Amino acid sequence: MDLFTINYKSAEKGSFIKDLSFKGRSMGYVLSVDKITNMMKVRFPKTGRKEWVVWNNYGHYLVI
Repeated sequence: MDLFTINYKSAEKGSFIKDLSFKGRSMGYVLSVDKITNMMKVRFPKTGRKEWVVWNNYGHYLVI
């Protein structure tokens, strides 16, 4: 268990997340989670893009 992620809930497939990073991607929908590579594919409607985001939550996103 990672001590830096213990306070944050990680997203699962189908979750809505609010991006809190400096990229300003707003809210997104999790399309898939790959726990082996520690990445998740998220669709951000505001930017109209699908992006890979780190799955373990270090406080860079909030699960809604």
